[in-house]
Amino acid sequence: MGTCRRLLLLLLVLYLGGSAYRICVRRYHIWLPDYVRWSLQREAQPMRPVHVFFLVADHFEPATRQDFLARWEREYPRLADRHRDSNGRAAQHTWFYPGEQPINSNLEALRRLVAGGYGEVELHYHHGGDSIESARRKFSAAIEWFQHYGFLRTADGRTNFAFVHGNWALDNSEDPSRCGVNRELALLRELGCFADFTFPALWREAQPAWVNRIAMATDDEKPKSYDRSAPVRVGSAPSGDLLIFQGPLQIYPVWDPRWLWWRVEDGDIHPSVPVNERRVDLWIRANIHVSGKPDWIFVKVHGHGASSDGDAGEFLGRHFDRALSHLESRYNDGVNYILHYVTAREAYNLICAAEAGVTGQPERYYDYVIKPYVANAGSHTASK
Repeated sequence: MGTCRRLLLLLLVLYLGGSAYRICVRRYHIWLPDYVRWSLQREAQPMRPVHVFFLVADHFEPATRQDFLARWEREYPRLADRHRDSNGRAAQHTWFYPGEQPINSNLEALRRLVAGGYGEVELHYHHGGDSIESARRKFSAAIEWFQHYGFLRTADGRTNFAFVHGNWALDNSEDPSRCGVNRELALLRELGCFADFTFPALWREAQPAWVNRIAMATDDEKPKSYDRSAPVRVGSAPSGDLLIFQGPLQIYPVWDPRWLWWRVEDGDIHPSVPVNERRVDLWIRANIHVSGKPDWIFVKVHGHGASSDGDAGEFLGRHFDRALSHLESRYNDGVNYILHYVTAREAYNLICAAEAGVTGQPERYYDYVIKPYVANAGSHTASK
């Protein structure tokens, strides 16, 4: 019996040591403390039904691969038209296109998809080693180019956009060669940015120290200012420089010793981890919402829909198709859940509306603060 106990103790020590090594190497220690807090402090279950807002933040980087654009133009409308939310609206996509790839034919193709009512285009940018002045020049040039195609300019003439940092290093949160600008949040706000959709960023120093919430960050002179963010709450006056819209992070058990019987779900649509019904359920259980309004939950997934054939296939193929079908069958019964397909801009507007304590059907607030972009005029997206 003593031998068995010693063996079990050895196995336990090895398991804990392996888990600790994995946590350190993959930088899970950055967010695990807040994950524990989040797990223990769940907000009370709301009255039903719960409105589920599903959005895709696609780090869309086709470069000169025209075949990717042709595939998206051909296949995405067919996929989206097969999937409808509670209002009969087709699945929506937000293409965060890299501003350092000024390829006219790429934005022309995206403009056609947008005009068809399938989503919106926002700003993605890879940059590094910048000062605030050089970053301002780069971003401003990209914005001007986007606006030539009707993106990032709203119907009321304002410059507005959502942002994804191409190097996952928002606000100089990693090596300066991947950003360089400690005041990036304030710069983005100055240029018209309303929210950042970069995170989560597993395995990276850039990952916020907090999880599964929507927060407002105030910039300062230090890198990674968003670590010191305040949760967005119903009834609180908007305060800060930039909304940080983080997607789901969940630890879940698996029957696989290679992963030490646990994995982390981060909403990444990637061929190495095919999306399935279990992952969809984990996205919902992350329960991301404005504090004080748990009956509106936001599910943001991300990926690289034009970086490889495998990535494109994961977004346009049977796995994502089945995931959307699961969303519609399980989270759109009209009694417990009501499903809405939205864009990044619309999700931001809904957050602002929730913060203001609005009542009534959420569709009324899709254009609450930031109006539709010029490119969306006359499309299904802009004509609610």
